[in-house]
Amino acid sequence: MHKLRNRFGFSSLRKRIMVLLTVGLVGFAILMASVSYNAIYTMQHDKIKTSMAFDLYQQTSKLNQTYNNLLQVTQQMTPEGTVGNLMASYITAKDSYSQRLLSLDIAYNIGLITFSNPAMELVMYYKPASGQASYSNLPLREGFTLQSLPDVAGMGELKYQSPHKSLCRFSDDQVVSVTREVRFSDDTQLVVYVEAKSDISTEMNSLTESLSMPYALVFTDSAGMVTYSSDSKAFAAGEQLRLSGESGVTDGYVWNRMTGDYGYGITLLLPVDYYNHELYTWKNHMYWILAIALLMMFMLTLLLRRLINRPFLLIEKEMRTFGKGYMGTSQYRTGIDEFDRIFHQFNIMKRQIQQLIMDVEQKEKRRHQLEIEKLAYQINPHFLMNTLNSVRWMAAMHKQAEIEKFVSSLIILLNYNLGKSEGTATFRSEIEIMRTYLELQQMRHDFEVRLDIEEGGYLDSPVARFILQPIVENAVCHGLDDNGKLEIRVAADETVQTVRIMIRDDGKGLSQETLDLLQRDTPDQQQTGWGIGLRYVRSMLESFYGQKARMSIESMPNQGTTVTLDLPFLHPRKERAN
Repeated sequence: MHKLRNRFGFSSLRKRIMVLLTVGLVGFAILMASVSYNAIYTMQHDKIKTSMAFDLYQQTSKLNQTYNNLLQVTQQMTPEGTVGNLMASYITAKDSYSQRLLSLDIAYNIGLITFSNPAMELVMYYKPASGQASYSNLPLREGFTLQSLPDVAGMGELKYQSPHKSLCRFSDDQVVSVTREVRFSDDTQLVVYVEAKSDISTEMNSLTESLSMPYALVFTDSAGMVTYSSDSKAFAAGEQLRLSGESGVTDGYVWNRMTGDYGYGITLLLPVDYYNHELYTWKNHMYWILAIALLMMFMLTLLLRRLINRPFLLIEKEMRTFGKGYMGTSQYRTGIDEFDRIFHQFNIMKRQIQQLIMDVEQKEKRRHQLEIEKLAYQINPHFLMNTLNSVRWMAAMHKQAEIEKFVSSLIILLNYNLGKSEGTATFRSEIEIMRTYLELQQMRHDFEVRLDIEEGGYLDSPVARFILQPIVENAVCHGLDDNGKLEIRVAADETVQTVRIMIRDDGKGLSQETLDLLQRDTPDQQQTGWGIGLRYVRSMLESFYGQKARMSIESMPNQGTTVTLDLPFLHPRKERAN
């Protein structure tokens, strides 16, 4: 990494700041562009898709209503309908006068039927055999054939036609129509043709002009054949357009598709270029924004370089003079608070270093004095131990066995308590020192001791030094009366890896107030006797075990006191590692 930084020139802080600033600004610009692109893309697509779906739904609903109205008219023109019944009489009439009267009745009833639908135009009975109309309310266009109608749905006797030019000779309107084959009682077969004006072409032009988007509306039959297209450049009649689903993109067009109530397919299409028009406009704007942002970033980089470069040079100069041993302070005003504080702290550091040098010199002078005092402090315990050894040997020479035993036990006890004995304290050594102390006390006081020590490997595990004697001393000196009993139990629980030590006396006991006082962690002037020893033991346990050890005290006045220690036993290797 060091070689790469040197190779690409990013080893100095100044260059790194410039690089990071550049990367940060470019990353921010890219992030801003990505977020705005996703937002615009989502909003545009949702807006256009919703708009297309709504417009398509409106057109489909209108067509469904129109086809439904035409279907109702054809039902009236069947032999079972009003008009159809009159037509049956018209066909079987023998004279021209009767046919004339029936023709007027047919026209009148058709007028009544179509009165509620002003868009209705041509209504006729057509005879396929002769290719002529048996009855028509308007004159027909010449050259008309049923086969030329753009059937889009229906089957058998009933068929629906997509938008086409009206069959009326004097009309150029765009209409949709329904044809229905009917057979009368005399086996005369006719085709009912009904058409209604359609505003699809006009509405599509209005939609295109209002939104400035060239929408195209396409009708397809069940086989996917285009029967009508409002824009032949998109898809012309007779082409194949197979689509699945309700929306998608195909052949450069975004489309939305619905199926009418009578089985015809109607699809609204929009060129992809127009669909993404707002997106392209946004891209052009973003290019300009990014160009301006890069220019501002470049100017900002130059400004920051000028602001940072001079203070760094001053800091470098101060470091060099300080490295040569110059401890004098210098005052700088860079105009930037952060750098001014650095120079101020640097001057403080110089003064502190000067003070530290002086303190080291003073400490060096005092060290020799402390060595002398240390030797003096070591002489006193050493003199005491030598004196006790002399007393022991004098007792041995004068054959005073009890005095010799007493002094020997005292020497062992002092050696352990003063830390003169070698090795780590273990449960076994703590118990032995406790035995020694009890033997000394039993030479002075008349009390009974009952020891119940469970043998096991745990006795050789490390333990905090000098924790049993203070508790036993409290029991002997402050709890037991003459002829009292002291019970001590030590046992290990291998399942939870703990050692339980219970020290119980049948002495005077403690009041609740005294117990509360002993539970305090901080020293108190009233904590004499019991308090001092137990506070020492608690401190040793916390120092050695942390929060893993637990000490509890139970006592009642005139019923004795019980102190229980629950200590984890550590393996010697683990203890040495700590």
